[in-house]
Amino acid sequence: MILKQIFNLFNYLITQLCLLGTETNVAGEKDHQRNPANCVNFKPDYYFNGDNFIPGVSECQQCPIPLKIAAQQANAGGIAKLALQCEINCPAGTQTEHGETVYVAQKEECNFCKAGFYFQSDIFTFSAGVHRCEQCGIKKAGGSKATLGVNASIEQQCNINCPTGTITDTGATIYLSHQSECVNCNINFYLESHYFLAGESTCKPCPVKKSFGARHTLDQNAKIEVQCDVECPNGTVIYDGKTNNFKNEKSECIKCAANFNNVKQEEWVAGTDICFPCSNILIQGAQANYHSVATQATICRGTFSQFLTFSLLFICLYFL
Repeated sequence: MILKQIFNLFNYLITQLCLLGTETNVAGEKDHQRNPANCVNFKPDYYFNGDNFIPGVSECQQCPIPLKIAAQQANAGGIAKLALQCEINCPAGTQTEHGETVYVAQKEECNFCKAGFYFQSDIFTFSAGVHRCEQCGIKKAGGSKATLGVNASIEQQCNINCPTGTITDTGATIYLSHQSECVNCNINFYLESHYFLAGESTCKPCPVKKSFGARHTLDQNAKIEVQCDVECPNGTVIYDGKTNNFKNEKSECIKCAANFNNVKQEEWVAGTDICFPCSNILIQGAQANYHSVATQATICRGTFSQFLTFSLLFICLYFL
């Protein structure tokens, strides 16, 4: 080491230049005017790792991670330590094995991804002190722990399940890189809100699943009437007497629609049984009725009633 320093000193005496990384107290000036003792400062991006700095003799080292240009400056050799001259913070999302986010001597100490952070690249292998780790889009419910960067995959560190009831455009319930891949409501799930935010919105299970024609549907198009079976059985409506789509359960379909009658007087089951159209409909005054009173006699216009009406009309015209 001493011979090397003597050699460097001799070499730089001949060239009249300060040792690499040092300069005079005039910013940017490397010419020591035949006096190495004039080399008193360390240039930006260089630091002194020893105990006693000797101008013109002590060597400096280049920073493992340089400071941002705006923060770089030359400092006197005696104070130009690592923490002053260099960026000692670990890259974003990384830490040392002891849980510190600053390194002591070498950037390679920043070799762990923090809890809830991961490293993923199709090109590079994790390089300590160089690569950053990304924050999980969705954290694991039970939490994760700091993991060596080379092992901190997204599957290891994060919850990669799509939000409830959602899937990717390939039909998978887990995403590969980011939760925004979760763009569809799954089969038999629907979107209750008006807006769908990929990776954040959830889809609700259908009250009643479709017996056929179920499909996964893109974002806000996945309305309940598209995804679920919401239609009352033929000829039935809900309590308002008009709507043939139920909201939560088929058992809401409790009435026969106007001009529909129930031929099954016993053990009629709302949401399962149907009502039949009247063979002769009422043109005016028709309304929905509960199955117990929605008989053909009370709901539908009878043939005899029609015959009697036409007969009376004919008689009236005859005597006019």
